[in-house]
Amino acid sequence: MTPQIEKHLKANMNMRKRNIMLANFLGGLAWGLGTVIGATIIAALLISILRFFNFIPGLDQIINQFPKK
Repeated sequence: MTPQIEKHLKANMNMRKRNIMLANFLGGLAWGLGTVIGATIIAALLISILRFFNFIPGLDQIINQFPKK
């Protein structure tokens, strides 16, 4: 093992299991939320580009069914 790995493992040995689990849980939530937000932005941009070029027939009719603010 490299010294960096040993240092990391020793640091985690001093942590309580509850703190490790909480940190991993919160990290997982942040990763999942970031993935959802990123995918939503990419999908919105892709749909906007495809709509601009009228690539998907009938997309305007579907979007116009939603009430506008």
